[in-house]
Amino acid sequence: MTEMKALLRSPGERKLALANCPIPAPGKNAVLVKTAYSVISPGTEFTQANQTHASLLQKAWQRPDLVALTFKHLKSEGFGRMRARVENRLGRPIPMGYCAVGRIEATGENVTDLKAGQRVAIAGMGQANHAEWNQVSVNLACPVPDEVPDRKAVFATLYALALHALRQGETSVGDQVAVIGAGLIGQLVADTARAAGALVTVIEPDLARRKIATRKGRANGFAKASAAPRSGFDSVFICAPGKGNHRLIDDAARLCRDRGTIICVGDVTPNGRRKTLYEKEITIRQVRSYGPGRYDPNYEQRGEDYPLGHVRWTIKRNMQAALDLMADGRLDPTPLITSEIDFADIADHFANGQDPKQLATLVRYRRADNAALKPPAPSVRTSVLTHDHVRVGLIGTGSYLGGGLLPLLRKHPKVEITACCSRSGLATVALSKKIDGLRMFGGADELLEDQSVNSVIITTRHDSHAELAAKSIAAGKHVWLEKPIAIDRAGLDLLREATDRAPRHIFMVGHNRRYAPIAAKLREALPTGVKQFHYRVRITPLPTDHWLHHSDQGGRTIGEISHFIDLIMSLADSELIELNCHWIDRAAGDIIWQLRFADGSMGEVTYLHGSRGEPKEVLEVTAPNFSASLFDWKKLRVNGGIVTRNWFGQDKGQAAAIEAFAGAVTSGERPALMPSIEDEIDLMARILMAANTTTAQTPN
Repeated sequence: MTEMKALLRSPGERKLALANCPIPAPGKNAVLVKTAYSVISPGTEFTQANQTHASLLQKAWQRPDLVALTFKHLKSEGFGRMRARVENRLGRPIPMGYCAVGRIEATGENVTDLKAGQRVAIAGMGQANHAEWNQVSVNLACPVPDEVPDRKAVFATLYALALHALRQGETSVGDQVAVIGAGLIGQLVADTARAAGALVTVIEPDLARRKIATRKGRANGFAKASAAPRSGFDSVFICAPGKGNHRLIDDAARLCRDRGTIICVGDVTPNGRRKTLYEKEITIRQVRSYGPGRYDPNYEQRGEDYPLGHVRWTIKRNMQAALDLMADGRLDPTPLITSEIDFADIADHFANGQDPKQLATLVRYRRADNAALKPPAPSVRTSVLTHDHVRVGLIGTGSYLGGGLLPLLRKHPKVEITACCSRSGLATVALSKKIDGLRMFGGADELLEDQSVNSVIITTRHDSHAELAAKSIAAGKHVWLEKPIAIDRAGLDLLREATDRAPRHIFMVGHNRRYAPIAAKLREALPTGVKQFHYRVRITPLPTDHWLHHSDQGGRTIGEISHFIDLIMSLADSELIELNCHWIDRAAGDIIWQLRFADGSMGEVTYLHGSRGEPKEVLEVTAPNFSASLFDWKKLRVNGGIVTRNWFGQDKGQAAAIEAFAGAVTSGERPALMPSIEDEIDLMARILMAANTTTAQTPN
């Protein structure tokens, strides 16, 4: 079994539906969990479901930052490439859910504290999905005590949110606490406050919900805030939606004692009338989900924990505390389960709309404990494939693949996209709707066993390039590998060993610039003899949490610089005998590279941050009685005259590179413009050596 079902929000189709997805393979610092139960939090998830029906204009209004980025790409790359980017982004389905429980089936690299067979509560949007299997970071998977059944343990994530809210309110034994709103989250906050020793009052207009919250004298209850004691509460938790108005803040302020605290748990605009807030000197605090670690990719995705001595309560520690309190009998979510459905009926549940009487809906999954995880036999395809076809398996489906390479691959007459795998598997679902017969896999190992694939295109994150390429070569596949081919010497050694064992396979690095038509025009115009190359590359800032900044990815400079050095080498027509660099600002990635060739030619690449108004790439070539300038892959000037101009955007050579790869695979011969794998390994070895020669710091 390699496929599973998952509940996906497909923006293009404007609906929620169960879809077939590949079972993901556990990545680094992650575990693969077979789901037993998930729980629907109606407030959050029905809001997400309603966003599926939003128009493109409405979505654009919600994300003006993405609109601005789109217009930036339109200006630099042209309409076709921009359209492909937008379609790739909007066409990718989004998983639903964020809290579940199940059993670990497999563990990924670097996982030591969790083992196969363990029951775990799991958390996180995009990780603890309404799906039969989930790949979850170690920091979002918490072992379940034997005393806690799955039906209770599934609430660990939601209780973690409530515990974090209490910590924001600094709630302690004997505190007078008011909870406005007794939906699911309000109920959980009231329960945890009572377990912490607080005296709880719940304000909820719905009688049924109020009765659940006040059962067995657990709390006082009022239908309106005006009926509750005024100025009597140490803290007030707003668990009702109130975005856009200040009524809830005003009500909470009236309930607070002097110097009390208002904690905004729900979607509340944290403003109110100044008079009461000022006179009582009230503190307003916002709850950011389930605890420290939320929205931190180093914690949520990379498995990097915070030191206990510095951050006492993280997401996982809050989850563990909730599970321990359930094991001790002080927390019991059972009364909050107002309905239970089979996973097969979950799409219909959302289609029927939100029922205001519902609190938590439990989703149960049919167990198939004897189902084996193994790749299926190759499927019989409808088309007859000959040796003239490149049968491609895509490993990685990020924005570059979807917005850049994929449209070109689909147009090529000799390329057939046969299979696909990605980290989450969701991108493969989007592709399967565009490409008939596409086979989806949860990991590269399964894809490489598919005998219908003779070539792979690898566009994953940088730290996986060398290992995946080596495995692909060992599996007998031709390889297109995006740069960099490796981020350290260990990766280069892997590639050397693999190619020594299988030297006949085509291996191409995605250094597309050397194949660009405008580069070919420049190459034709170049004189023989000594030349000077000056390549100015202006880089734009990336968000601080972007994965390219991570040390285990090699950093942005190591990830990109081979593109520009490779282009100069393809134009110099002479052996590179020396490569050096000088770091201007290593933390930022600013650097200058110097190249020296056997015929005396020199090259320089300045890789520096610049303003958005400047061209990103400008290549100048000078020689006696010769000068040429290539401006941002749109215009080429030779000796003062314009030789060629791309009016409709950039052409960096992706189409020509695909043609070269397809030609090499179908003919079995590497074209003269395509470097050998030995040359590619040598270049990357030189880059790594130069980057680490000038300083002892880790390369950026």
